[in-house]
Amino acid sequence: MVLALSVGFGAGGAYAQNASLPQPADYEPVRVTPPAVQSGENRRPADQDKLSLGDTCLFCQHQASEANKQPEIKRSGEEPLPQDYTRVIADKVAGQSKVAVRAEGDVIIERNQEVLNADWADYDQTSDTVRAGDRFTLYQDGSTVSGDTLVYNLKDNTGSSEYVRVDAEKDGRRLQSVSEKAEMKGKGLYKLINTKFNTCSPGDASWFIKAKSIETDQETGIGVAKDASLVFGGVPVLYTPWADFPLNGHRKSGLLVPTLATGSDGLELALPYYFNLAPNLDATFRPGIISSRGVQLGGQIRYLEPKFNGVIDGDWMPHDKKRHENNRYQIKFDHNHQLTDKLSGGINFNQVSDDNYYRDFYGREDIASNVNLNRQLWLNYGDNIWGGSFDGALNVQKYQTLANQNGYKDEPYAIMPRLTGRWQKTIGKANINVFSQFTRFVHDSKQDGSRTVLYPSVRWDFNNQWGYIRPKIGVHATYYDLGSFGNQSSRRVSRVLPIFNVDTGMTFERNANVFGKAYLQTLEPRLFYNYIPTKSQNDLPNFDTSENSFSYNQLFRENLYVGNDRINSANSLTAAAQTRFLNPNNGAELFRAGIGQKFYFKNDNVLLDGSVGRYERSQSDWVGFAHGKLSDSIHAGFDIHYNQNESRAESYAATVRYNPEPGKVLSARYKYGRNERIYLQSDGNYFYDKIRQIDLAAQWPIRKNLYAVTRYNYEIQAKKPLEILVGAEYKSDCGCWSASLVGQRYVTGENSRKNAVFFNLQLKDLSNLGNNPFEKLRLAIPGYSKTNEVVTP
Repeated sequence: MVLALSVGFGAGGAYAQNASLPQPADYEPVRVTPPAVQSGENRRPADQDKLSLGDTCLFCQHQASEANKQPEIKRSGEEPLPQDYTRVIADKVAGQSKVAVRAEGDVIIERNQEVLNADWADYDQTSDTVRAGDRFTLYQDGSTVSGDTLVYNLKDNTGSSEYVRVDAEKDGRRLQSVSEKAEMKGKGLYKLINTKFNTCSPGDASWFIKAKSIETDQETGIGVAKDASLVFGGVPVLYTPWADFPLNGHRKSGLLVPTLATGSDGLELALPYYFNLAPNLDATFRPGIISSRGVQLGGQIRYLEPKFNGVIDGDWMPHDKKRHENNRYQIKFDHNHQLTDKLSGGINFNQVSDDNYYRDFYGREDIASNVNLNRQLWLNYGDNIWGGSFDGALNVQKYQTLANQNGYKDEPYAIMPRLTGRWQKTIGKANINVFSQFTRFVHDSKQDGSRTVLYPSVRWDFNNQWGYIRPKIGVHATYYDLGSFGNQSSRRVSRVLPIFNVDTGMTFERNANVFGKAYLQTLEPRLFYNYIPTKSQNDLPNFDTSENSFSYNQLFRENLYVGNDRINSANSLTAAAQTRFLNPNNGAELFRAGIGQKFYFKNDNVLLDGSVGRYERSQSDWVGFAHGKLSDSIHAGFDIHYNQNESRAESYAATVRYNPEPGKVLSARYKYGRNERIYLQSDGNYFYDKIRQIDLAAQWPIRKNLYAVTRYNYEIQAKKPLEILVGAEYKSDCGCWSASLVGQRYVTGENSRKNAVFFNLQLKDLSNLGNNPFEKLRLAIPGYSKTNEVVTP
């Protein structure tokens, strides 16, 4: 604003159009007396309109009135001027050189990218003062500033303007404000009196920030608001006597928006405070209270350096009234470090005070995924050695295992340490792979020991556009050094097994037409032969090995087990085929389906306990799948594991989702398992049983801008719901605010449940108030879209 006025009258190179050139005798001094700022009680209705952002109605379609419309900028329409030249257009331009200049009637001043419109404008060169009125509008760098009168001293950068309105847009974000008075107190120092602002469309004042004054200092980059309040729907809902904030988008220390939630533990309130300690270091302190439990203190520290970064997070509750326990806490530490170009490392550490911590303070998904809390230190190394690539890793890991609700837990072995190396090199069609690993396993209640693995292999890759053949041969050698434990004496034992397999496949393509639409369809048959001799392994410990679930991908793995303690015997052939439907224009995959089965040439197999068992038939169960888009709005998926010998399904899952547009989704899922792991028993073994679960979810508009969200996850076998979620979300017509209210009830154990209520008010491009349920809804409803981002016609 100041720049445009100063260059408009202070530059030597100026053009005046639509007016005769003034002569010294033509100049007549003009007295400009700006009206005094009136108090709120005596302010005229017309002046009050100038201080209005628009309609405060929450559910109206806002239309900008003449008072709060963004002013239009009048331009000359002439060719652009050279850099730093000024064009002045007015009905009349008069003045005296080096004394004063006055322009009257539709004043347009253009210089570089700035444009100023005014009814009249004066420049007193003797006092270096600019005055403009009765209305002025300035466009500068994407912002429009308008007001009644302007008085500004170019020498000391001081002045004032009355009834000022600002409309600014940058990077897709909008800001509008109205102020009774704006004072310029020196270079970079400004003060707004009786001001309001929000980030809504013109005419929308459904919410705004109101302050008695806002003072800004461009040099320090800090603004201070006094007597500020958040007004929502015309009603003040939050107030602060004082608040400071950054002007340049940089971080600044200060209070953050409170978080509020309610549920089984009553009201939960946290008042976080942010510390901007350095450009690469910050911290957050989170004091809070849970009404049924007590005071909780939390915090987080984040740091970032060119070579390393990390986060330290923790919470502490001195006394839990509900559990009658003291000093309940959690600690999370994550650090990543690039030591050299070839060497990196890190630490991941998690710990809680007790087994019930996640059940008491977290939701269903967190409870299920945090049984074994990771505590790990690692180093990774990568380099080119002997013409090939080498990757090495050093790892130390010990979990904190949380007991289930009945007090039982299955604690994994600690790794103290593990050293892994892999070297690979391609020579012609052959890929040489040498894998080696040493691990020391430690456990408080099981036999300790070390395991050394060496697995060299060679795989050839013969391929062309329509098929491939990939034979592989290798030798898997394992050596154990076991310590004494109880009645078990220390011993050394080893196992050496050759491994041979051939993976081959072909791809056929054709143009297909389904329901009037053109596709490119593939047919991809695949064979996988695998041979591993039978060797009993019941004299070997099981430190970290488990069996893979039976799936389509499992048909093509050489080992049924994850880990190196068990290697299955094999003399089998997998026969499978899949088909894909592709978009013929861009090759995008739209649908995929496949089926496969394994045929045994011998019926013995190594079981998880190391003993040798016998297959009862010469072929495995078969597995099939189908996933993809049935139409532009319907997605479907189906997976099945079928026991052909028993003529029954061992497990299957089906899902269908109708998603015609963002914000509209209906989802149904069904899952069946005949023999699934349910819970850990007192003897250390898991209880297995049948599961049958139905999962229904939806997000759907029930009226304009109002969406219902729901999920119902029910366990048919146990005859009880696992999770019930229901809520509503609203987005204002102009998209300036949105609100969510969601209730959730979910199981936390075999006989325990919790409730939670989430309320969130989101103010566009400003902040969130409450507890945002987005992550809960994203996990609960497949295809869920953020309501405030849904574009409605």
